[in-house]
Amino acid sequence: MEKSSIPENILNERESAILRTIIYEYISTGTPVGSRSFVQKYSFSISPATMRNIMYDLEAMGFLIRPHTSAGRVPTDKGYRYYVDQLLDSYVQIEDNKTQVKEIFREELIRRELHLDKLFLAVTKMLSLASKYAGVVLTPNLDYTIVKHIELISLDNNEVLFVLVTRTGMVYNKRVTISAKVTQDELYNNSKYLTGELCGYSMFEIKEEIFQKLRSNSMITTNEEVALDIAELALSKSDAPELLIDGIENLLHIPEMVENERLKSLLHLIEEKKILREIMERSLYMDGVTTLIGDEIAGDDISGCSIVTSAYKIGNKNAGVVGVIGPTRMDYEKVVPLVGYAENRVSAFLTNISR
Repeated sequence: MEKSSIPENILNERESAILRTIIYEYISTGTPVGSRSFVQKYSFSISPATMRNIMYDLEAMGFLIRPHTSAGRVPTDKGYRYYVDQLLDSYVQIEDNKTQVKEIFREELIRRELHLDKLFLAVTKMLSLASKYAGVVLTPNLDYTIVKHIELISLDNNEVLFVLVTRTGMVYNKRVTISAKVTQDELYNNSKYLTGELCGYSMFEIKEEIFQKLRSNSMITTNEEVALDIAELALSKSDAPELLIDGIENLLHIPEMVENERLKSLLHLIEEKKILREIMERSLYMDGVTTLIGDEIAGDDISGCSIVTSAYKIGNKNAGVVGVIGPTRMDYEKVVPLVGYAENRVSAFLTNISR
C-alpha cells in the first residue's frame, strides 16, 4: 500500500509545534499525554484549557486519539505521517546527525568484511543495535551484478559445480548435470573461456544477449558449446535476493508491541516474509528514505508497526534495500538518518569494489 498524502501546512505554526512535541513526548515515554502536565513540562505560554482546546482540534482532524475517556492523547498513524513528512527536521538531512550516526553505525566492519553474505548480516545487526528495533536487509539481485570470474569443478555422476564470483565479491554456485563425462582439464579450459567472454557483463546482459551472441559465432568449438551449455543451465534459475532480519527480540521488549493485536501483526509481518519482501522490493524503485506507518504497510493485516527503508546502489543502479522495523512509536528522528546513512555507506562500498 502506498503511503497516504496529507496536504502541507494544514496546521498553523502553534498547532505544528504542539503536535511535534506531543509526538516527541509519547515516543520518549509511551504514556498518553495530558494537557496540564504537558503545559508544565514544556513551558508553553498558554493555559491548560487552551492546550485542551488545541488537543481537541488535533484529535478532530485525526492527528491524535484518546485511548480511554479519562486518558491523555496519543498520536494516530495520520499524526505520525504528518510529523515525518512535515515536522521532522532531519528527514532527509543525514548530515545533521552524521556524527552521532557514525558512532553507532560501525562502518569499519563493512570495510573489513570480505564476504558479502557476512557483510549484509553485519549491516542487519548494526541497524538493529543502533536503532534498538529490528534491522532488515534485502541482498542484491545477482542479475544486476557484474561477473568477475567463473570456475567449473568436476563432481561425481556427470555433475559440474558452476562457481561465479561477482565484482562485489558475491559468490553464486550451482550444481549442473551434463550428458557426457568431462575431465577437469577440459573444465579448466572451459572456465578460462567463460571468464574471458563473460567477465565485465551483468548476469542479466549475459542471459539476454551474450549467450546468443557467442553461439552465433561460426568459429565456436564443441568444448566452448559445452561450456555455454553449463553456464546457461546454471544461470537459468538465479536465486532470489535474500531477506535478512535481526533484532526481533528488541521489539518484544516494547510494551505496546506485545499487546494481543499488535503482536499478531508483528508476527504476521515477520513470519509471512512475502509481505516484507514485497515492501522491500517496492523500495528498490524509490529514491531516498521511505517510511511506511501502520496500515500503510499492508492495509488491515498490519497495525502498530512502521518500516523505514532506503535502496542502496551499485554504481547508478538500485541493487538492494536496508531498513528498520519498529513500532509506530518509533524514534524517527534517529532511525530515518540512520537508515539513510547506512544506505549511503553500503552504496559507496559496493560501488567501489565493483569497479
